[in-house]
Amino acid sequence: MKLPKWGIVGAFSGLILLLSAVILLTSALTTRHALLRHAHDIMANIASYTIDKSESHLIPARDAARLTRGLADSNIVDSEDAAGLEKYFYEQMAVYPQFSAIYYGTEDGAFVMASRYNKRDPAGFFTKIISTAGGDRTVSLIWKDSTGRSAERALDPLDTYDPRQRPWYRKAVQERRLIWTDPYVFFTSQKPGITTATPVYTPEGRLRGVIGVDIEIAELSDFIARLKISRHGLAFIVNRNGDVIAYPNLDKIRRPSQETGKLRLARISELEDPICRKAYESLGPGGGGLLSGPVFTTFDLDGEAYHAMFAPFKNPQWPWAIGIYLPEDDYLGGVKRIQNVNISIALAATILAGLIGMSVTRKLARARDAARAADVTKSQFLTKMSHEIRTPMNAVLGMADMLWETPLSREQRNYTRILRSSGELLLDLINDVLDISKIESGRLELEDIEYDPRVVLHGVARVLAVPAHRKGLELVCRVSPAVPALVSGDPTRLRQVLVNLVGNAVKFTNVGEVVVGMERVVDAPDNAGFLMFWVSDTGIGIPREKADAIYEPFSQADASTTRAHGGTGLGLAISRRLVEMMGGRIWVESGAVRGTTFRFTVRAGQASSPARPQPAPERFKGLRVLVVDDNATAREATAAMLMDWAVRTEAAGDASTALTLLAEAQAADRPFDLVVLDHPLPPPDGGSLPREIRRLHPDARTVLLVSTYAHAMESEPHDPLADAVLTKPPTPQEFSRSLQEALDHAPHDAEPAPPPPPGASGRPLRILLAEDSRSNAELMRLYLKETGHDLDVAANGEQAVRMAESQAYDLVFMDMQMPVMDGYEATRRIRRMEAADPSRHRTTIVAATAMAMADEQRRCLEAGCDAYLAKPFKKREVLETVARLAFARGGGEA
Repeated sequence: MKLPKWGIVGAFSGLILLLSAVILLTSALTTRHALLRHAHDIMANIASYTIDKSESHLIPARDAARLTRGLADSNIVDSEDAAGLEKYFYEQMAVYPQFSAIYYGTEDGAFVMASRYNKRDPAGFFTKIISTAGGDRTVSLIWKDSTGRSAERALDPLDTYDPRQRPWYRKAVQERRLIWTDPYVFFTSQKPGITTATPVYTPEGRLRGVIGVDIEIAELSDFIARLKISRHGLAFIVNRNGDVIAYPNLDKIRRPSQETGKLRLARISELEDPICRKAYESLGPGGGGLLSGPVFTTFDLDGEAYHAMFAPFKNPQWPWAIGIYLPEDDYLGGVKRIQNVNISIALAATILAGLIGMSVTRKLARARDAARAADVTKSQFLTKMSHEIRTPMNAVLGMADMLWETPLSREQRNYTRILRSSGELLLDLINDVLDISKIESGRLELEDIEYDPRVVLHGVARVLAVPAHRKGLELVCRVSPAVPALVSGDPTRLRQVLVNLVGNAVKFTNVGEVVVGMERVVDAPDNAGFLMFWVSDTGIGIPREKADAIYEPFSQADASTTRAHGGTGLGLAISRRLVEMMGGRIWVESGAVRGTTFRFTVRAGQASSPARPQPAPERFKGLRVLVVDDNATAREATAAMLMDWAVRTEAAGDASTALTLLAEAQAADRPFDLVVLDHPLPPPDGGSLPREIRRLHPDARTVLLVSTYAHAMESEPHDPLADAVLTKPPTPQEFSRSLQEALDHAPHDAEPAPPPPPGASGRPLRILLAEDSRSNAELMRLYLKETGHDLDVAANGEQAVRMAESQAYDLVFMDMQMPVMDGYEATRRIRRMEAADPSRHRTTIVAATAMAMADEQRRCLEAGCDAYLAKPFKKREVLETVARLAFARGGGEA
């Protein structure tokens, strides 16, 4: 029975009305919940952004902790040498402008302080020295101008200051470790800040004193003031005790202390902002002291609805929380006003979607099928290209390895090292195209092995130092001492990300420097955590509006750079996805005109047997070393490495300053033991500085730091006036060896060749190589030349099967992509032949393939292979495979 036309229309209209009623009812029930969830998401994003930026402002505080720890472990802290200690303090304040003061108090009441606070000259400096020598207490006050020259000196016989009674001193001594104070208002600058302090002990364990650093945090309030939360929204930072750490108006959080008469930080209950107080009260009893994660609250004040978000800082060093509040109508008022309009539009869209849904579905299905076909074609093409490129790369890298094992001069060995490193870098670039395909198809798997992150970082720096130095750039490595010597993860993929970021920094920087660094970020209760890396340059910068687009495949910040600098635009896309797969994230900080900093984190699992970096030799402790480098970043990195070894270090930026410091040290009967000298320094007199040092200070040993490019270009890199020569950027191990070489004055004429790879042992084997590439066949002959094994070569799979029928082989290296008959079919035929003749022993077949896709190993094993080698492979891999079989055969016959 057919329904009349109007009956169909009525039925359809009724269905639409029913659907409309359901939509209206559902919307009425869920609108409030949806709006609250939307508010929660918006404020969570704001809180996360604010915490990240706030914690970045506190990086100098971590540097201060590292400084106090380093000073406590060195011989620099010495109250008897107040002038030297004062000078060193001011050098550190020049490096860290956030430091308000650095000071050292001893157990007998002596005190040395370098401070930026100067009542008589706001741009000047102030020094206070309390001497207790001979039982007499003398208080010296020194006012300095903005250049650091003394403007006035005075004695203060009425001063009663005793560092031993200060909270930072007492807390550090009581806890016997590095400590942080709660934020407070500095008496000198009247600005909020925090103090870090570390006790200093003699080798016998007797307390000598406490070293402290004041760090201003007023810029947190400046940052909060610049935040645009909403028209009437506001952000603030509080600690777990309810003290306000940062507020848009810094004057609002200063309060006089009734106990001491000095200024303190206001409690949130004392603020004049009633909304801020109400927001904090909405957390309930205890306020923010018990926060373990973000908390979203709502409250009403004077008839208006508000939303608030409180989130704790990620780093447990800072027991603070960010608070944000804003009126609901600031961002949801318009949404609520047009709610009914949106519902009507949704109904219209539903009807329209019903009319065109079938058509769209059919088109999407066709597009999906076309995309799947394109993915299959792309995968097949990439697989083919992988084989065609990797096959000659196997010969290139293999021959470079063979050349490395021959007797070479130092210059030739350096050339060969660059050849090998560049070949491996080229192979990494070839892998980029395959990696993006694997990632998109979900076929990329990460390793989880133990590795030393320092080796990975310094290896990348050494490879890319050559192009950097060729352009006249300084490449500097900075590694925090807290980084463990062994972690678990995927070092290959980590290296891939670093190569891309450092390579880009070198490519897009024409003048200045590239700095690559690493530190540990603990972020888990089991003490597992993350490694954070950063790559900074002084290059062309990235506009903010392009910061997200650079991670898209085949995309660059400026289309014109494709011609100027080259590149496929795949590197950053692969890097971001690899970082995310390794449990981290990547972000960029850049100006549109100059300078870029990329930062990323990766998960660093605990090693099964944690290792520690090798300590420096005992002979380094107490050495006096002068670091001379015109690049401030490189100079600071070199000095930091020496300070980690308890070396007393001073620095100079030019030849004139270096000669002055050497002369002053000689006159004071405290000559420098070593001079670490960047060579050549720029004029004036930079090139002749090693000669002047040898002429004027013959007892000072000299270590020259030279670029890899200069090292490669010079046939005799040892300067006759230097006791050791070191290639930049040096690893700690290389630096340590060069210092010892200089102290012993026993330079090595050539770098020792690496030990030969393991050869075959056991009985000689009969080996068949199935390989259509003559270059790779010749390379295999060279690999096995001195092992005593017999090698036959077949040019294709069919010939390999015939030779296996007429001759029993112990081992077959089977190339899987060959003309006439491929390796898969050849392997299957050999296995069938063995199965048909029980008297034949089973031949070991190792697949040697240039295919790099995820399922290649599975295909080889299913065809009958016993093992798998991916091209390009190393000589050591081949010889270890042969040696294992030779031992097995020899043991079986014994």
